[in-house]
Amino acid sequence: MTGGAARTTDARIYDIVRQIPAGQVATYGQVALVAEVGSARRVGRALAVLPARSKVPWHRVLNSQGKIAERHDGGSDHEQARRLRKEGVFLDRLGRVDFQSVAWPGPPWAWLEEQGYDVESLVLRSGALRRKGPWCRWGF
Repeated sequence: MTGGAARTTDARIYDIVRQIPAGQVATYGQVALVAEVGSARRVGRALAVLPARSKVPWHRVLNSQGKIAERHDGGSDHEQARRLRKEGVFLDRLGRVDFQSVAWPGPPWAWLEEQGYDVESLVLRSGALRRKGPWCRWGF
């Protein structure tokens, strides 16, 4: 069994996002890879429907360029930037974070195994997709 087959797709996404600590960020693609949902857009849709007072730290998920993704509903991204600043994550003048200093390396192996994820499959899928960057620190 992989990725918690008993949990809904949105629940898997939210579980992964809850693992991102304050002061670190992940990408939509990273969350999609770990949650086994296939697309970064699917992660974005799940985060977009969170209730306003949700405890899921949605603001810690950015696009692959390290930027706050544009909202399709025309809403403001100021709240996301404000929350990130409050946690010590700052955007440069081009609106990007420094992934080298704030990238989340992914959930702990023990947590993944406890949740029913196939860690070996995750590493292989990551390699097959040629995932690179500071957040992709898979290794045993």
